[in-house]
Amino acid sequence: MIRKKHPSSERIGEASILIQAALWSLFPIITVLSYSGLQPIISLAWTTLFSCFFFFLVIIAKQSWTAIRSKKVLLPLLFIALFNGIGFYFFYFLGLTLTSPGNAAIVATFEVFFSFLLFNVLQKEALTPSHVLGMICMVISAIIIFFPTDLSLQKGDFFILLAAAVAPMGNHFQKQVRTHLKTEQILAFRTIISVPFLFLMAIMLGEQVVLPTGNTLLLVIFSGVVLFGISKMLWIEGIFRISVTKAISLSSVAPVLTLVFAYLILGETPTKVQLVAVPLAVAGVLLLTHNRALKNKY
Repeated sequence: MIRKKHPSSERIGEASILIQAALWSLFPIITVLSYSGLQPIISLAWTTLFSCFFFFLVIIAKQSWTAIRSKKVLLPLLFIALFNGIGFYFFYFLGLTLTSPGNAAIVATFEVFFSFLLFNVLQKEALTPSHVLGMICMVISAIIIFFPTDLSLQKGDFFILLAAAVAPMGNHFQKQVRTHLKTEQILAFRTIISVPFLFLMAIMLGEQVVLPTGNTLLLVIFSGVVLFGISKMLWIEGIFRISVTKAISLSSVAPVLTLVFAYLILGETPTKVQLVAVPLAVAGVLLLTHNRALKNKY
Protein backbone atom coordinates (compact mmCIF):
# COMPACT_ATOMS: atom_id res chain seq x y z
CA MET A 1 0.00 0.00 0.00
CA ILE A 2 1.46 3.33 -1.09
CA ARG A 3 1.36 5.98 1.62
CA LYS A 4 0.42 9.45 0.52
CA LYS A 5 3.02 12.11 1.12
CA HIS A 6 1.71 15.12 2.95
CA PRO A 7 3.31 18.50 2.24
CA SER A 8 5.76 19.61 4.90
CA SER A 9 5.05 22.58 7.13
CA GLU A 10 7.69 24.56 5.23
CA ARG A 11 6.04 23.83 1.87
CA ILE A 12 2.68 24.92 3.25
CA GLY A 13 4.30 28.13 4.51
CA GLU A 14 5.90 28.85 1.14
CA ALA A 15 2.62 28.20 -0.67
CA SER A 16 0.76 30.48 1.77
CA ILE A 17 3.18 33.34 1.15
CA LEU A 18 3.12 32.95 -2.64
CA ILE A 19 -0.69 32.89 -2.70
CA GLN A 20 -0.72 35.91 -0.39
CA ALA A 21 1.69 37.76 -2.69
CA ALA A 22 -0.47 37.00 -5.72
CA LEU A 23 -3.60 38.23 -3.95
CA TRP A 24 -1.90 41.32 -2.52
CA SER A 25 -0.56 42.29 -5.95
CA LEU A 26 -4.20 43.02 -6.86
CA PHE A 27 -4.60 45.44 -3.95
CA PRO A 28 -3.58 48.71 -5.68
CA ILE A 29 -5.57 47.78 -8.79
CA ILE A 30 -8.81 46.93 -6.94
CA THR A 31 -8.39 50.08 -4.84
CA VAL A 32 -8.05 52.30 -7.89
CA LEU A 33 -11.12 50.67 -9.48
CA SER A 34 -13.15 51.40 -6.33
CA TYR A 35 -12.45 55.13 -6.78
CA SER A 36 -14.96 55.20 -9.65
CA GLY A 37 -17.76 55.13 -7.05
CA LEU A 38 -16.12 56.25 -3.81
CA GLN A 39 -13.65 58.85 -2.62
CA PRO A 40 -10.37 57.35 -1.34
CA ILE A 41 -10.70 57.47 2.46
CA ILE A 42 -14.38 56.48 2.37
CA SER A 43 -13.34 53.54 0.18
CA LEU A 44 -10.75 52.63 2.82
CA ALA A 45 -13.29 52.96 5.65
CA TRP A 46 -15.84 50.66 3.96
CA THR A 47 -13.12 48.16 3.02
CA THR A 48 -11.88 48.05 6.61
CA LEU A 49 -15.44 47.62 7.90
CA PHE A 50 -16.05 44.62 5.63
CA SER A 51 -12.73 43.10 6.74
CA CYS A 52 -13.87 43.61 10.35
CA PHE A 53 -17.03 41.59 9.66
CA PHE A 54 -14.89 38.87 8.08
CA PHE A 55 -12.55 38.59 11.09
CA PHE A 56 -15.42 38.39 13.54
CA LEU A 57 -16.99 35.60 11.48
CA VAL A 58 -13.66 33.76 11.69
CA ILE A 59 -13.59 34.30 15.47
CA ILE A 60 -17.14 32.96 15.80
CA ALA A 61 -16.30 29.94 13.64
CA LYS A 62 -13.16 29.20 15.69
CA GLN A 63 -14.77 30.21 18.98
CA SER A 64 -11.66 32.23 19.77
CA TRP A 65 -13.16 35.40 21.25
CA THR A 66 -11.18 36.84 24.17
CA ALA A 67 -11.98 39.94 26.21
CA ILE A 68 -9.10 42.43 26.37
CA ARG A 69 -8.43 43.45 29.96
CA SER A 70 -4.65 43.65 30.21
CA LYS A 71 -3.03 47.04 29.58
CA LYS A 72 0.00 45.14 28.24
CA VAL A 73 -2.18 43.98 25.34
CA LEU A 74 -4.53 46.94 24.95
CA LEU A 75 -1.83 49.59 24.45
CA PRO A 76 0.03 47.66 21.70
CA LEU A 77 -3.33 47.02 19.98
CA LEU A 78 -3.93 50.77 19.88
CA PHE A 79 -0.49 51.29 18.32
CA ILE A 80 -1.19 48.51 15.79
CA ALA A 81 -4.43 50.23 14.80
CA LEU A 82 -2.68 53.61 14.61
CA PHE A 83 0.27 52.50 12.49
CA ASN A 84 -1.14 49.62 10.41
CA GLY A 85 -4.91 50.03 10.46
CA ILE A 86 -4.97 53.81 9.98
CA GLY A 87 -1.55 55.25 9.06
CA PHE A 88 -0.40 52.70 6.47
CA TYR A 89 -3.68 52.47 4.58
CA PHE A 90 -4.47 56.19 4.83
CA PHE A 91 -1.24 57.13 3.06
CA TYR A 92 -1.56 54.21 0.60
CA PHE A 93 -5.13 55.02 -0.44
CA LEU A 94 -4.29 58.72 -0.70
CA GLY A 95 -1.18 57.95 -2.75
CA LEU A 96 -3.14 55.86 -5.24
CA THR A 97 -5.15 58.94 -6.21
CA LEU A 98 -1.92 60.51 -7.47
CA THR A 99 0.16 57.61 -8.78
CA SER A 100 -0.22 54.36 -10.71
CA PRO A 101 -0.73 50.90 -9.14
CA GLY A 102 2.62 49.82 -10.63
CA ASN A 103 4.53 52.67 -9.02
CA ALA A 104 2.73 52.08 -5.71
CA ALA A 105 3.70 48.39 -5.66
CA ILE A 106 7.35 49.21 -6.35
CA VAL A 107 7.61 51.96 -3.72
CA ALA A 108 5.79 49.76 -1.16
CA THR A 109 8.77 47.37 -1.18
CA PHE A 110 10.52 50.06 0.89
CA GLU A 111 8.77 48.58 3.92
CA VAL A 112 11.73 46.17 4.02
CA PHE A 113 14.17 49.09 3.74
CA PHE A 114 12.58 50.95 6.67
CA SER A 115 12.36 47.74 8.69
CA PHE A 116 16.08 47.24 8.20
CA LEU A 117 16.80 50.82 9.29
CA LEU A 118 14.55 50.51 12.35
CA PHE A 119 15.62 47.09 13.59
CA ASN A 120 19.22 46.87 12.42
CA VAL A 121 20.91 50.16 11.56
CA LEU A 122 19.46 52.20 14.45
CA GLN A 123 20.44 49.40 16.84
CA LYS A 124 23.99 49.73 15.51
CA GLU A 125 24.30 46.20 14.18
CA ALA A 126 27.15 45.52 11.76
CA LEU A 127 26.34 46.05 8.08
CA THR A 128 27.53 43.47 5.56
CA PRO A 129 28.44 44.35 1.95
CA SER A 130 25.19 42.73 0.78
CA HIS A 131 23.21 45.00 3.09
CA VAL A 132 24.95 48.11 1.80
CA LEU A 133 24.42 47.02 -1.80
CA GLY A 134 20.77 46.26 -1.07
CA MET A 135 20.20 49.71 0.42
CA ILE A 136 21.90 51.33 -2.58
CA CYS A 137 19.68 49.37 -5.00
CA MET A 138 16.53 50.46 -3.19
CA VAL A 139 17.60 54.10 -2.99
CA ILE A 140 18.38 54.15 -6.73
CA SER A 141 14.99 52.55 -7.51
CA ALA A 142 13.28 55.22 -5.39
CA ILE A 143 15.13 58.04 -7.15
CA ILE A 144 14.12 56.60 -10.53
CA ILE A 145 10.45 56.42 -9.47
CA PHE A 146 10.32 59.79 -7.69
CA PHE A 147 12.19 61.78 -10.34
CA PRO A 148 11.56 60.02 -13.69
CA THR A 149 12.18 63.06 -15.90
CA ASP A 150 13.05 66.06 -13.71
CA LEU A 151 13.51 67.05 -10.06
CA SER A 152 9.78 67.60 -9.37
CA LEU A 153 8.63 65.32 -6.55
CA GLN A 154 5.92 62.78 -7.40
CA LYS A 155 3.46 63.38 -4.53
CA GLY A 156 1.58 60.09 -4.91
CA ASP A 157 4.77 58.05 -4.69
CA PHE A 158 5.82 60.07 -1.63
CA PHE A 159 2.56 59.13 0.16
CA ILE A 160 3.19 55.45 -0.63
CA LEU A 161 6.70 55.88 0.83
CA LEU A 162 5.17 57.28 4.04
CA ALA A 163 2.91 54.22 4.19
CA ALA A 164 5.94 51.94 3.88
CA ALA A 165 7.68 53.89 6.65
CA VAL A 166 4.93 53.49 9.28
CA ALA A 167 4.17 49.80 8.64
CA PRO A 168 7.26 48.32 10.40
CA MET A 169 6.35 50.07 13.67
CA GLY A 170 2.91 48.47 13.63
CA ASN A 171 4.41 45.09 12.75
CA HIS A 172 6.74 45.39 15.75
CA PHE A 173 3.78 45.73 18.14
CA GLN A 174 1.84 43.05 16.28
CA LYS A 175 4.61 40.55 16.93
CA GLN A 176 4.54 41.42 20.64
CA VAL A 177 0.77 40.90 20.90
CA ARG A 178 0.85 37.63 18.94
CA THR A 179 2.09 35.81 22.07
CA HIS A 180 -1.18 36.75 23.84
CA LEU A 181 -3.77 36.77 21.04
CA LYS A 182 -4.54 34.74 17.93
CA THR A 183 -4.15 36.13 14.42
CA GLU A 184 -7.85 36.74 13.80
CA GLN A 185 -8.22 38.40 17.20
CA ILE A 186 -5.42 40.89 16.51
CA LEU A 187 -6.79 41.75 13.07
CA ALA A 188 -10.37 42.02 14.35
CA PHE A 189 -9.43 44.38 17.18
CA ARG A 190 -7.22 46.38 14.83
CA THR A 191 -10.04 46.92 12.36
CA ILE A 192 -12.75 47.66 14.94
CA ILE A 193 -10.53 50.37 16.44
CA SER A 194 -9.65 51.77 13.01
CA VAL A 195 -13.12 51.93 11.42
CA PRO A 196 -14.64 54.88 13.37
CA PHE A 197 -11.43 56.91 13.02
CA LEU A 198 -11.33 56.31 9.25
CA PHE A 199 -14.92 57.46 8.77
CA LEU A 200 -14.21 60.51 10.95
CA MET A 201 -11.06 61.33 8.97
CA ALA A 202 -13.01 61.05 5.71
CA ILE A 203 -15.63 63.51 6.99
CA MET A 204 -12.93 65.91 8.22
CA LEU A 205 -11.34 65.81 4.75
CA GLY A 206 -14.67 66.78 3.21
CA GLU A 207 -15.47 63.41 1.68
CA GLN A 208 -19.08 62.37 1.29
CA VAL A 209 -20.17 59.32 3.29
CA VAL A 210 -22.14 57.23 0.82
CA LEU A 211 -22.99 53.56 0.65
CA PRO A 212 -21.09 51.67 -2.05
CA THR A 213 -23.39 50.22 -4.71
CA GLY A 214 -23.15 48.04 -7.81
CA ASN A 215 -19.67 47.13 -8.97
CA THR A 216 -18.09 49.42 -6.38
CA LEU A 217 -19.77 47.45 -3.60
CA LEU A 218 -18.43 44.18 -5.04
CA LEU A 219 -14.92 45.66 -5.27
CA VAL A 220 -15.00 46.90 -1.67
CA ILE A 221 -16.29 43.56 -0.37
CA PHE A 222 -13.62 41.69 -2.35
CA SER A 223 -10.92 44.02 -1.04
CA GLY A 224 -12.15 43.77 2.56
CA VAL A 225 -12.65 40.00 2.65
CA VAL A 226 -9.95 38.70 0.30
CA LEU A 227 -7.19 41.33 0.40
CA PHE A 228 -7.53 42.80 3.90
CA GLY A 229 -8.80 39.50 5.32
CA ILE A 230 -7.67 36.24 3.75
CA SER A 231 -4.34 37.51 2.41
CA LYS A 232 -3.34 38.93 5.81
CA MET A 233 -4.18 35.64 7.51
CA LEU A 234 -2.18 33.74 4.88
CA TRP A 235 0.81 35.99 5.60
CA ILE A 236 0.71 35.44 9.35
CA GLU A 237 0.13 31.71 8.96
CA GLY A 238 3.00 31.57 6.46
CA ILE A 239 5.53 33.23 8.75
CA PHE A 240 4.68 30.69 11.45
CA ARG A 241 6.05 27.99 9.15
CA ILE A 242 8.98 29.74 7.49
CA SER A 243 11.27 32.60 8.49
CA VAL A 244 10.09 36.14 7.96
CA THR A 245 13.08 36.84 5.73
CA LYS A 246 12.21 33.94 3.45
CA ALA A 247 8.61 35.12 3.38
CA ILE A 248 9.70 38.64 2.41
CA SER A 249 11.92 37.22 -0.33
CA LEU A 250 9.07 35.12 -1.75
CA SER A 251 6.61 38.01 -1.58
CA SER A 252 8.97 40.25 -3.56
CA VAL A 253 7.26 38.89 -6.69
CA ALA A 254 4.22 41.07 -5.86
CA PRO A 255 5.38 44.24 -7.70
CA VAL A 256 6.03 42.22 -10.85
CA LEU A 257 2.56 40.66 -10.63
CA THR A 258 1.00 44.08 -10.04
CA LEU A 259 2.53 45.36 -13.29
CA VAL A 260 1.16 42.30 -15.10
CA PHE A 261 -2.33 42.63 -13.61
CA ALA A 262 -2.35 46.42 -14.22
CA TYR A 263 -1.69 45.70 -17.88
CA LEU A 264 -4.34 42.94 -18.11
CA ILE A 265 -7.05 44.68 -16.05
CA LEU A 266 -6.43 48.41 -16.47
CA GLY A 267 -4.61 48.35 -19.80
CA GLU A 268 -1.61 50.14 -18.28
CA THR A 269 1.58 49.29 -20.15
CA PRO A 270 4.64 49.20 -17.84
CA THR A 271 6.79 52.28 -18.36
CA LYS A 272 10.53 52.21 -18.97
CA VAL A 273 10.99 53.74 -15.51
CA GLN A 274 9.05 50.89 -13.88
CA LEU A 275 10.91 48.23 -15.86
CA VAL A 276 14.20 49.65 -14.57
CA ALA A 277 13.02 50.27 -10.98
CA VAL A 278 11.36 46.86 -10.38
CA PRO A 279 14.49 44.67 -10.65
CA LEU A 280 16.44 47.16 -8.50
CA ALA A 281 13.76 47.13 -5.80
CA VAL A 282 13.45 43.33 -5.81
CA ALA A 283 17.25 42.95 -5.73
CA GLY A 284 17.37 45.34 -2.78
CA VAL A 285 14.79 43.28 -0.88
CA LEU A 286 16.67 40.04 -1.52
CA LEU A 287 20.03 41.53 -0.48
CA LEU A 288 18.65 43.10 2.71
CA THR A 289 17.11 39.77 3.75
CA HIS A 290 20.03 37.67 2.51
CA ASN A 291 21.50 36.67 5.89
CA ARG A 292 18.23 36.58 7.84
CA ALA A 293 19.00 39.87 9.54
CA LEU A 294 15.29 40.56 10.12
CA LYS A 295 14.36 37.06 11.16
CA ASN A 296 13.96 37.64 14.87
CA LYS A 297 13.01 41.30 14.75
CA TYR A 298 10.33 41.84 12.16
